[in-house]
Amino acid sequence: MKTFFFAVAFLFCNSLLIAQSTGPQAAETNQNAPGQDLQKFQQLIAQSEQAYTQGDFQQAANYAETAVEVAEGLHNLSYSALALHHQGKALLKIGGNRRGNGINLLERSIQLAKVKKNISLALANLELLRGVAHFRGKDREVAKIEQQMAELGGLPVVNLASSPVVTDAKTSAKEDNQRVVAELSNLADELATQSKQNNQSAQIAATLSKERQQLMALIGTQQTAISSMSEKQAKDQLMIARQSKLVDSLNYEKQITSMELANKENEIQRKNSEIELKNSQRNLILALSSIIFIIAAGVYNRYRNMKTHNVVLEEKNKIIQEERQRSENLLLNILPVSVAEELKRRGHADTRSYERATVLFSDFKNFTRISEMLTPEELVKELDYCFKGFDKIITKYGLEKIKTIGDAYMCAGGLPDPNTGHPVKVVHAALEIQQFLGKLKAQREKEKRPFFEARVGIHTGPLIAGVVGDIKFAYDIWGDTVNVAARMESSSEPGKVNISAATYNLVKDEFNCDYRGKIEVKNKGEVDMYFVQN
Repeated sequence: MKTFFFAVAFLFCNSLLIAQSTGPQAAETNQNAPGQDLQKFQQLIAQSEQAYTQGDFQQAANYAETAVEVAEGLHNLSYSALALHHQGKALLKIGGNRRGNGINLLERSIQLAKVKKNISLALANLELLRGVAHFRGKDREVAKIEQQMAELGGLPVVNLASSPVVTDAKTSAKEDNQRVVAELSNLADELATQSKQNNQSAQIAATLSKERQQLMALIGTQQTAISSMSEKQAKDQLMIARQSKLVDSLNYEKQITSMELANKENEIQRKNSEIELKNSQRNLILALSSIIFIIAAGVYNRYRNMKTHNVVLEEKNKIIQEERQRSENLLLNILPVSVAEELKRRGHADTRSYERATVLFSDFKNFTRISEMLTPEELVKELDYCFKGFDKIITKYGLEKIKTIGDAYMCAGGLPDPNTGHPVKVVHAALEIQQFLGKLKAQREKEKRPFFEARVGIHTGPLIAGVVGDIKFAYDIWGDTVNVAARMESSSEPGKVNISAATYNLVKDEFNCDYRGKIEVKNKGEVDMYFVQN
């Protein structure tokens, strides 16, 4: 976001600089052309002149044409006029259909040279055009061009006979003259032959002779009149001619002055228009810059508000996520993962039957007597320490804690997701529980404090599991397997793991067991039991 505001500030400052330098003639009056383009233009002009000198007029025209394009890219009228001069001059030398294009280019060069007040270049172009007009025999066009040259500051003396265009045409003109002379000679011969055959030839000759005598007499009369003119009359005629010429000169100067004044007025109007346009552009850019600044300020304020809102929203989301995770962890402490997911997804969890599951019961010996020896706080603390140890052990073997009732602890294997091998895992967990309590007993005896010893019973069989209740619901198990496991615990001894025959048949290959015989069980009669060796 900071980068965006730096960019806006840069645009604002840059627009002010542009407002100071922008104008309709900025591109056209740029005299400081970029160095590389100016160097390229000068090189093209030099190459065109060299090709022209060597007589390769087509190549000279090509170089000059490229120079015209570069000059237009530089937006410089003086360079454009010079390039057009070289291109037009080369096309005149090529001749043919290209001569007309050369004349058009020279006329364009004259116009640009006049705008840039490059008199010498304009006169050079006019000299070339005058040579072409003279070659074509267009006297009126020659006079018109000479008048333009005079208006530009003088009519240089140019030997048209040695003009490049005229010189190139000498050979052709000489051949034409020879051809005309030959034709006239043939015509004279034919007339002579006809005059011999015609009786009127003598009369024609007499008539021509008479007219010639009359013409000579008229010329003699004019010469006599000129000779008889007095010196005073000659001076008067000369004075009149000079005055007439002076009047013509004054009129010409007056016209020139009027044209110069008109040009100056046009120049002043153009500059005023440029100043007004520049001011309008500057005001427009300032207005646009102000609008951009206001928009940027609004965007920045909105960005700050959104950022603040996002920070607050992230904090709230974080708190919500933490509370949600805490609730899920609490739910997972109460229910198995699959049952919790089903409860969240469906709003209730279905009761499931298991063909085989292994249930473990444990109970502390002499719990009532020991509890009398401890304060309530010490009793709860000791129970908490023991049950946390049990939790850690059964979690290690992937068993599911069902519940604790007073000093009794119950867990099961093979649920909520059925799996094989759960009897072995439950027996391993039971043995580690006895080892944990054995180490705690040795420590408490050293401290001369009361200690707990547990009876552990295990049975494997079918059962039902599910969630019951709407308030403080819990995951629980039911069935005869649970009752038999409880009888295995009550028939066990402190520090021992007592298993039923059903469990023994599933783990006998993994553990060494001592057969205890048939033992009477309440409501079950005699049941085979085994102690698992530590």
